[in-house]
Amino acid sequence: MTNKNCSFSTWLKNLEKLDRKKIYNLIELKSIAKKLDLLNLTSFIFTVAGTNGKGTTCAMLERLLLNSGYQVGLYTSPHLVNFVERVRVNGLVLNESEHVCAFQNVESARNNISLTYFEFITLSALILFKKYALDILILEVGLGGRLDATNIIDSNISIITNIGIDHTSFLGADRNSIAREKSGIFRAHKISVIGETDIPDSVYEIAKEKKTILKTINTDWLWKKKDNYWDFIHSRVQLYNLPITRIPLSNAATALSALYYSNLKINEKVIRQSISKIQLSGRFQVVSTCPYVIIDVAHNPDAAFYLSKKIDEINVKGKIYAVVGILKDKDILGIINPLRKKVHYWFTAPLKTIRTASKNQLKNIFPIYNTSVLNSINEAYKKALILAEKEDAIIVFGSFITISEFLSSEKKI
Repeated sequence: MTNKNCSFSTWLKNLEKLDRKKIYNLIELKSIAKKLDLLNLTSFIFTVAGTNGKGTTCAMLERLLLNSGYQVGLYTSPHLVNFVERVRVNGLVLNESEHVCAFQNVESARNNISLTYFEFITLSALILFKKYALDILILEVGLGGRLDATNIIDSNISIITNIGIDHTSFLGADRNSIAREKSGIFRAHKISVIGETDIPDSVYEIAKEKKTILKTINTDWLWKKKDNYWDFIHSRVQLYNLPITRIPLSNAATALSALYYSNLKINEKVIRQSISKIQLSGRFQVVSTCPYVIIDVAHNPDAAFYLSKKIDEINVKGKIYAVVGILKDKDILGIINPLRKKVHYWFTAPLKTIRTASKNQLKNIFPIYNTSVLNSINEAYKKALILAEKEDAIIVFGSFITISEFLSSEKKI
């Protein structure tokens, strides 16, 4: 693919040329992983799948395990600003030279076998984790589960946060089909924690077929929100009066459930002291309060609905302006509809990717009477900032790429 002695930036440019969407079977990927001795890692492994909430669930697992004294590796995607965000060892990103070394190892091992972008970087992440001999690995699934590159690894605990409609051209057009793909991460005689309240039949079918041990919300564990605290009830523990988290409580509870089923030693005091401090960049992140400027990676209808509910909680006294960038293969109408009655004016723009919705596509879908279609997210944000007064709010959302462009802008707050 590239000269093995290339710089980090050159490696990334060449990796970007690899197919991001094509899905192969995992046989050849496993053969490369076996050659690299990556299939028998000694770490305890969590694999996290789901339509939404994977990142925050992983963040909760990582922080609680680190604060409990474990050596932890986290593999997550996509990144917001810099590729190195995708791999963390003990809460820290690694230097570029370590990534280059891992890329070189993958390139040497693959010979002429074709790899997608995600397959290549998953192998490189596993190489880095093996180097550090970590106690625990947390692997966030990139797309689906069954044919995702992370699924070459046998996890000790698998997690499905929720099941919504997204990536339909690859995972299927209905929740049952999508759930079947996500359930591909199940392993025989291992526990699988399900945070979804409306579980499709295919989850139970795959669990029976694979002989996995399902642990489901409201049956094996549950959580209840009170006024300013919440309770977590589990078959192995009962925690009352927990502090409210910055991340969705459903994801915090799913992470806690998986931790307790893992039998890893987690002190209750660590949980109580840690959970209210955990936050993930780009997940209802307040970057300004006068006016409110909130950024969120919401990029499908379920995530947009949750964003809408969170906006209600902050009780904006003035107007709400939205800055939106969306990919062309997404349910654009489904993403903007949950906020349609709240937003006074929309500023939308194409993103800096060939996958972006075009200006014409945006014009045809967004409301005609209160929308401006601009040339970039940066320009759209500047326009919103000019109009916004102190009691107003600007919500930036629609895609991970939207938030990446916002954060990379020289004019960010």
